[in-house]
Amino acid sequence: MRATSGECGCVLNYAASMPAYALLMTDENARIPGLMKTIAIDLDDTLNNFTEILQRSEFVRDETHAVSDEVFQDYLGKLRAGVPDDGGLLSTEFTFFRYKIHYECYRRAQARTDGVSFVRWLKDDGWRIVICTQRDLRRAQDCTRKWLADNDIPFDYLFMAGNKIVFCKLWGIKHLVDNDPFAIAHGELHGVNVYYPDSGQPRDAQVRLPHGARAFKTFEEIIPWIQG
Repeated sequence: MRATSGECGCVLNYAASMPAYALLMTDENARIPGLMKTIAIDLDDTLNNFTEILQRSEFVRDETHAVSDEVFQDYLGKLRAGVPDDGGLLSTEFTFFRYKIHYECYRRAQARTDGVSFVRWLKDDGWRIVICTQRDLRRAQDCTRKWLADNDIPFDYLFMAGNKIVFCKLWGIKHLVDNDPFAIAHGELHGVNVYYPDSGQPRDAQVRLPHGARAFKTFEEIIPWIQG
């Protein structure tokens, strides 16, 4: 089965709140909860091995990075260590470097075979599939769509969302597959069932037990949870 191209590639940044007009970019059925079984699924470190690629791949500096070898290695070390950018909302030399390296990771990332099988099962079972990512789709939409197509991953919508719990609430989505610590910690409180890949331990101190999210080893485990 080939992947669908996806009906919508909206670039919406759902922060703590979002103006209602943003939903005008979707079709009528998409705005009415309950008309179709819907699930939102993250990409990086959920459907793919983004962090593994970032940590273990070799990246070669070229003129497009616009930095010296020394700065290149320094920035790469900071990126791998998760050092935040201190430029606020401003575009900086480091944020441009981060985009360049992340773009390479998006292209190189390998899809989880069980994740691909799960998404194909969803399509066959009549689910509406929303790919919901924190990637900057203003820059990365084309490579993201190509990666999904190359891996035969079907989807109906592709969105950028900073706060996926807010996004799911606005769309009336009850199920979210995501490894984001905020979503894991707060999903149940807001009526969103969150399922996250079990990495052995929470990746961020934001995650505190008890929380209502369910960890899974394989995507197949999610099927009975969303059918209940």
